Amino acid sequence: MNEAEKERLKEIFRISKGIVDHEFSQEVIDACREADEARQQRILNGETTLEQEEAALMAEWRRLNPK
Repeated sequence: MNEAEKERLKEIFRISKGIVDHEFSQEVIDACREADEARQQRILNGETTLEQEEAALMAEWRRLNPK
């Protein structure tokens, strides 16, 4: 991943944070911060992709919210 791609992802993360700050309580935000920052770092380090992380989050949501 080149520097322009990293900067684009950082901007996406900043925008997402603004949405999260507006939609969730500070308690929820604080509880999720460490995992969210780790996920962002994995993406920026090239350990995983945004798509892989999103798929993992959706799988976790499905596990926690069975039909």
